[in-house]
Amino acid sequence: MIKELVKIGNSFDKIFTRMAKPFLRSLFFFLIFCSGYQLAAQENYEVRRVDFHGNKTLDSDFLLDRMAVKELSYLEKLITNEQPFLFNRRLVELDMERLKRIYQSEGFLNAEVKLDPLEINEKKQIVKLSVQIEEGEPVLIDSVAIVEKEALSGIDLDSLQKKVFREMELRNGKRFRDEWIKHDVQAVENAFRNLGHAYVKVSYELDLRPDEFKTSIFYSVEPGPVSYFGETRIEGHKHVEEAFVRKQLVYKEGELYNKSLLTETRQNLYFLQLFRIVSVQPQTDAATQRSPIPVKLFIEEAPRLTTRFGVGYGTEDKFRTFLDLNYLGFLGSARRIRLYLKHSALEPYHVSLKWIQPQFLGKKSTISINPFLSRNSEPGYETRTYGLNVPVTYRFNSRLNSTVTYYLEEVEQRVEEGDVELPDPEDDKFAYNKSGMLFSAVFDNSIPKFSPEEGVKVSLGFKLNGYVFGSDFNYTRLWGDIRHYQEIGDWVLALRLMAGNISSPDSSGFIPVEDRFYAGGSNSVRGWNRSELGPRRESGTPIGGNSIVEGNIEFRYPLFWRFSGVVFLEAGNVWRESFTYRLNDLGYAAGGGLRIETPIGPIRLDLGVPVWNEKRSPQFFISVGQAF
Repeated sequence: MIKELVKIGNSFDKIFTRMAKPFLRSLFFFLIFCSGYQLAAQENYEVRRVDFHGNKTLDSDFLLDRMAVKELSYLEKLITNEQPFLFNRRLVELDMERLKRIYQSEGFLNAEVKLDPLEINEKKQIVKLSVQIEEGEPVLIDSVAIVEKEALSGIDLDSLQKKVFREMELRNGKRFRDEWIKHDVQAVENAFRNLGHAYVKVSYELDLRPDEFKTSIFYSVEPGPVSYFGETRIEGHKHVEEAFVRKQLVYKEGELYNKSLLTETRQNLYFLQLFRIVSVQPQTDAATQRSPIPVKLFIEEAPRLTTRFGVGYGTEDKFRTFLDLNYLGFLGSARRIRLYLKHSALEPYHVSLKWIQPQFLGKKSTISINPFLSRNSEPGYETRTYGLNVPVTYRFNSRLNSTVTYYLEEVEQRVEEGDVELPDPEDDKFAYNKSGMLFSAVFDNSIPKFSPEEGVKVSLGFKLNGYVFGSDFNYTRLWGDIRHYQEIGDWVLALRLMAGNISSPDSSGFIPVEDRFYAGGSNSVRGWNRSELGPRRESGTPIGGNSIVEGNIEFRYPLFWRFSGVVFLEAGNVWRESFTYRLNDLGYAAGGGLRIETPIGPIRLDLGVPVWNEKRSPQFFISVGQAF
């Protein structure tokens, strides 16, 4: 019986196998066909969106910029009239491989990149991509060293390493990146070039331990012979005399070769603002390793006369226009003369003539003589001023400069009816003289210029009016402004804190209206109109004060194309008394805005809403440039 059942079972198995194999084969090819059809069916469909998931370290914009396939939203397509990117299966597959290699170059050896099933809209013929990323553990640096060898015996390696390691990106505890290793090789080479080794060669080895996700970096240096500066050949100059250009050189023929001196020479020439292009190139020959090393200095001069003209509109200054004329090489050498004319509702006229002499008492200092005439029409006052400024600026480096200015001004203020704070006004005008010194310093490493995304900017100022300089009033004015910018993924966090104080030893305690502090407006606390936040006269106009505090927090985020958005929270106030900062009196505002990037900076639209103040209505501002 069992044998018979076995025979029947075997026969059934043969019959089932014979019938199932074609079915399974058909099912297999059907699934492959369906999978391939999903990728092939939407060939040439518009790529509407690309989303990334799991990318904790590298932000989405960074990854999207490195893909061949791009996204284009409907709104971008409508506004920019750009041609959309079309889906291509092969390109997408290559992009997945490219993203994986990018992660590996960023130190994530085990990163995985996969494409989720496509989101397809057959009716609109659009497709959305969703990319899943598993970053894994990054490789970290646990030690960095320059390998000691006999060729380096005459060099103080300990001192050199301490100096060069401060400039390196890959230090202990940092994530390994291919881009940074190239930067650090250059840093080591430059350190040796600054010691006279113009033909230095640097290589590196990694002691990679994948199981520990750690690596050590060992730099091997072949310093080459000690070199010296040779003859400098200057080319490209037309109006500027060669003798003047040679005065800008900070090295001499026959001196020990030092690459940093070539960089400093180029910076000195740019600082003169006479040249459009400056190139200072050592004529090294790796084959012969010749010394002394000739230097080729090529310059292209800027136009002698330049003209800039502009018009615009803002909610505070209304229609505005300016004309800026600059003439280079005035009366020879690097002198410049500048005529600046401006008109707006806040400044009905401003006329400024400035004579500028670079290299005053040194290559890094500049002196100017600047007579001017202006009329100001602010919400709290109207003045007309004749004056003279004589600033001397010293440039410590590309990020830090300081200025000392002597000023002499004759001011005529229009007296408002019922204006009791003016000392003995004779009629509807009140005239007074001002004379003193203004000290200021600015440290700025924020980038980029018009819309900073990272870095710090610190501005400090101190004004000493009267006293030994002679003036109708004696007072000091001190203020500071600190700004910090930091990227957080696709967002930028911008912070600002500003405080100031004015004090006077005079019995009247009078401070000219144009030197008082005011708060509120497009660049201040945006829940109030210009100068509205703070003390007021009986008539309701702003009177200003002697103490001020302002704080701003702003999140900036990209939207599409050239558009970006912001949300902000701000606080501040002004007090009439000196050294008075009552935090309970602060006014608060919150709001948001839109930015449109242009070559001259972002066009700004902001809506600020006073917080915890039901009596005030929202304020709307149109301006150019970021608020801070």
